[in-house]
Amino acid sequence: MQLANFSRRKNGEDTPVPEADPPKTERKQHGIALALGGGAARGWAHIGVLHALDEVGIKIDMIAGTSIGALVGGCYLAGKLDELEKFARSLSRRRMLGLLDIQFAGSGLFGGMRLNREMESHMRDIQIEDLPKPFVAVATEIATGHEIWLTHGDLIVAMRASYSLPGIFEPVECNGKVLVDGALVNPVPVSVCRAHEQPRVVAVNLNYDIFGRSGVVKHGVPRAEMNVRATDDTPRTSHKKLPAQTVRLGISGVMVESYNIIQDRISRARLAGDPPDYALHPRLSEIGMADFHRASEAIDQGYEATISRLHDLRRLAEMA
Repeated sequence: MQLANFSRRKNGEDTPVPEADPPKTERKQHGIALALGGGAARGWAHIGVLHALDEVGIKIDMIAGTSIGALVGGCYLAGKLDELEKFARSLSRRRMLGLLDIQFAGSGLFGGMRLNREMESHMRDIQIEDLPKPFVAVATEIATGHEIWLTHGDLIVAMRASYSLPGIFEPVECNGKVLVDGALVNPVPVSVCRAHEQPRVVAVNLNYDIFGRSGVVKHGVPRAEMNVRATDDTPRTSHKKLPAQTVRLGISGVMVESYNIIQDRISRARLAGDPPDYALHPRLSEIGMADFHRASEAIDQGYEATISRLHDLRRLAEMA
């Protein structure tokens, strides 16, 4: 505290009068736009991210979501994040099987209608345009490969279209377009936030630590052996039997790992061309795409990744 010049007199003597501290100027906090990426079961981490941001009062001006990022983002803006978290934490392997209506005649292994009924019990008739903040769900048109931004209409249909993983869930028909998972074209939709003129964009990338940076490896295949049969002078080529693989993947495992690679490579390419202002990378490499029963772990990782970066996120929100 600073002291003023002697300005009062008491008993004939000058008495110092303390000056008031200068008023503190509060730094104005702006909102941020969130680009919530795809990643199937790893996407439960988005719930932890949103809880952490709410806890410290960082405002969210917009959400663009791909795949499960659209599901979590849509539920958050609809005020149903707690219900989604309760549902996610209640999942077990057995309950997952109960929610998936297996079918072999359609265009997806699972119809998804049981999961759809679960959402309708909480969000029936909610329209995207009725949400308090702008929301965009990213999907892919299967006939053309076009990136589709779902900006209005039924919220549940938009979320379903965005997470309709090809071969797993049935595509969603929407106004004459057949739509599948948006992660095929834009796994972390920063570009959507930029197109909506959002100046502070935070990306949540769920696949950052799955493979690391891509590399090119020179490799060879087993050499062919020349065998000569006694009854035929023509050399015949044969190949050595490949050694048994230490890790065996079933059909579903091959599909999942292939999809992981596709998402990772597309994400890196898209984010290099249109980077966010800040990126969160929850550590989720130990959680598989189909491990929906591990929601508690994923949510905790998303929360911790956000809390550990609060200083940077606050600075971003306070930028003019």
